[in-house]
Amino acid sequence: MLAQLVYLLYCYVTSHFVQVQTLLIAVLGVHYFIVYPFFISSLRHVPGPYVNRISRFNALNKQRKAHWIETVNNLHSRYGDVVILAPNEISVNGSSQYIHDIYIKNFPKSKFYENFRNHGFKDNIFASLENDRHLRYKKIIVNLYSKTAIFHPKNQTRQLICDKTGLLIKDIYTSSVSGERPDYINAKSEYNEHGKGYLEGLSWFNRSKREKSLGIDVYSLFGSFAIDVISAFELGQQNGTDFLSHPEDRYMVLVHRMVAGMGFWTTLMPKFWNWAAGPKISKAAEMLEKWQMGLYRRAEENVPTLSGNENKTTLETLKLSGLTNKNAYSFLSDNIFAGHETTAIQLTYLTYELSRPCHAAKQKRLQEELRQAFGAPLSKESLIDDFEALEKLPYLNALIEENGRVHSSIPGAEPRVVDRPYFIALPGQKGPIQIPLGTTISVLPYAVHRQPDIFPEPNHFVPERWLQYENESAQDFKARITQQHKYMMPFGKGIRMCLGMQIALTEMKVVLANLYWHYGSTIDRDWCDVVDYDPDTKLPAPILLGARNRGNNRTDEEKMVMYDTYTSRPLNDECWLQWHEY
Repeated sequence: MLAQLVYLLYCYVTSHFVQVQTLLIAVLGVHYFIVYPFFISSLRHVPGPYVNRISRFNALNKQRKAHWIETVNNLHSRYGDVVILAPNEISVNGSSQYIHDIYIKNFPKSKFYENFRNHGFKDNIFASLENDRHLRYKKIIVNLYSKTAIFHPKNQTRQLICDKTGLLIKDIYTSSVSGERPDYINAKSEYNEHGKGYLEGLSWFNRSKREKSLGIDVYSLFGSFAIDVISAFELGQQNGTDFLSHPEDRYMVLVHRMVAGMGFWTTLMPKFWNWAAGPKISKAAEMLEKWQMGLYRRAEENVPTLSGNENKTTLETLKLSGLTNKNAYSFLSDNIFAGHETTAIQLTYLTYELSRPCHAAKQKRLQEELRQAFGAPLSKESLIDDFEALEKLPYLNALIEENGRVHSSIPGAEPRVVDRPYFIALPGQKGPIQIPLGTTISVLPYAVHRQPDIFPEPNHFVPERWLQYENESAQDFKARITQQHKYMMPFGKGIRMCLGMQIALTEMKVVLANLYWHYGSTIDRDWCDVVDYDPDTKLPAPILLGARNRGNNRTDEEKMVMYDTYTSRPLNDECWLQWHEY
């Protein structure tokens, strides 16, 4: 009987093949496009666009076009605190509990991070996915990056940061304040196709014929400073870069930036990297790899001599733990290039915000705080080197907190994978729903930093929100700051937060303090039209990100729009400021 039924079915299918094939396709289509996403999927109750339920294409395409962070932020504004991003991915927002659950309780990383490996897909601490593997790596080097180690006089890090800051202050003086050595290299923008000089030649530079207080590209300058510091920290002072003393070598910072701009293809579509890169980026990648290997070979041949119980370099510490050659270099490349990039972005936006006419009072308040704490500089070479005292300056620290909030170097999501039972409450549901194991889940720093109930006027640079308000009790102030910090993740959160956070914070404080102890700054009006506001009557325009918000790319606000990418930066890859004595 069964055999007869099978035979009859076979006969029917063979004689009606097209009709059966059409029916099967229709059934599968109904299942895939309707039944599964709306009736079977464990994420069917999570709100969000229909297209996100059936495919990752929308998410990938928006990331390719550098429009994903704003898209996810808008999805939360439209649908609420929990939204679906792809058939197996959600984003959560609105409550600091999500940050605690996902990052502090340490869900493992998603495969997104795996492609941050270097030098032949060699593993490193940032790219490691499993928590136990990450912990093994972290134990090897974590003590080198602690605040205690950075501040301790037995190590060279303190002196290293001061020496490089001194060179940076000197560069600001000669290239901008005195105008002795104009910043022609960056004005030409040979390696920056987004720069004004790349598009207009040198004709724009110092169009107003100033003899002093010339414009200088602080983004490239801060990148050079940060890579000089972190490379010397990782490899030894005699083995690090010296871009501050040799401006002609700084093109390597821009070469790195060209390669880093391929982030989407590197992390999400690595199989198509060569096709997407083309000859120019491919050549830059080869140049960068060769330069990195040369840097590491020099460090291998020139091992620093230590004094007393001074900490070893990161390279030597890794080698002692059995990580050698490219296995060690992958760690170093991640630390050096990610570390310098994020610090440069922060310093660039900090000085930009302080240089805006509407923030002149903020710049003056910082200068007054510094003069009150340290007096006036005795000479151009005078340097604030009291790290402990800088830790106690309220306004300096408020500036850094606020900049990390509104100009996050990494505003993109930090995806994790649900590896244990996890429940989320959704509007309209009788009880919490369980998120399936294996689901990708994340908090978007850009969005969580802009919770209006936690940060009023969230799209504006307001460092005063980190200070005690008038008539606010000490107890209320402490509670408010504690609450604000729960929603902050500029360096990530939990045990997998940025390893180099303390170095970065120290660099920023020392550089910002010394710059504004010596000088004042304004935006170079030869570079752009400067937008002014009366701070007593009108707030500046909201701080935005994404090329679609750059307008005519004419004003400073338009030029300083942030990239809508995992790691952000100024859209034009430059920021021209003028510096003057005061």
